[in-house]
Amino acid sequence: MRLAFSTLGAPDASVSQLLHWARRFGVRGLEIRVDDGGIAPLGLSAAGRAVLRQALEDAGVEVLALASYVRICAPGPDQDVLAGLRENLQLAADLGAAGMRVFPGAGVDPLATADMSGFDGAGARRLSAVLGEARQMGVRLLLETHDSHPRGADVVRIVALVDDQGADLAAVAADAEPDPSGVGIIWDVLHPWRYGEAPEETARHVAPYFAYPQFKDAHIGSAPTDVTLRLPGQGSVPLREMARLAIAMSAAQGNGDPWFSLEWEKAWHPELPDLPEALAALQQVLAAD
Repeated sequence: MRLAFSTLGAPDASVSQLLHWARRFGVRGLEIRVDDGGIAPLGLSAAGRAVLRQALEDAGVEVLALASYVRICAPGPDQDVLAGLRENLQLAADLGAAGMRVFPGAGVDPLATADMSGFDGAGARRLSAVLGEARQMGVRLLLETHDSHPRGADVVRIVALVDDQGADLAAVAADAEPDPSGVGIIWDVLHPWRYGEAPEETARHVAPYFAYPQFKDAHIGSAPTDVTLRLPGQGSVPLREMARLAIAMSAAQGNGDPWFSLEWEKAWHPELPDLPEALAALQQVLAAD
């Protein structure tokens, strides 16, 4: 497997510090968070983008994804969301990112909202509008299991509605597997789990569109929102089982060297241990098998 980590886990780190940790832990990829105070703000100049890309290439570190904060199901005009998608896509392309992460972001409680069809349709419509541009740029759109659509069953409703004009209509009519080169799904393993979706069920839903997993661990209390983050292996999330499922889904796609990414939420929870401790803990979990 190829290990990556999100810069969310080290919000104040410089490029050189991030690359130092990458070398130390054998990390081969980064999820670069779009952050005004981080290494890749949307306002980064063309020269700054070129310098960052070159530094990563020189270190042999790939940009697994640009972690944008675009919310594709957000209420409001399509044009606002599309502008955000295109602005982030350009940054992703300039950095040589393989993918660009987006959130559902409908702003509603998934357990209290009976009809999500309007949100699902809006998200799919907006992804469809920029899918061709993303392909031309060589960037894959990636929807994460998150917020209003935390389970595999939730995000797959959106992705299945995306109008992929490059799809083989005959294959679709024959009920063939979806084209995995379209919109992919990032399996943030915490969110389906805390909303009661078993790992096998999540995998069943996301498998045709699976991109890679984001690993984190936590204790879950009496409600899905009652979450206490823990170092990998110290919470209740069945990470080893999820890793096995991720390996199987990747193998089914012909990928024998899948990406595994650590999303350590140090930026939101500064009381957490530092990123190197979390990386070491995740490596122990993954080495156990």
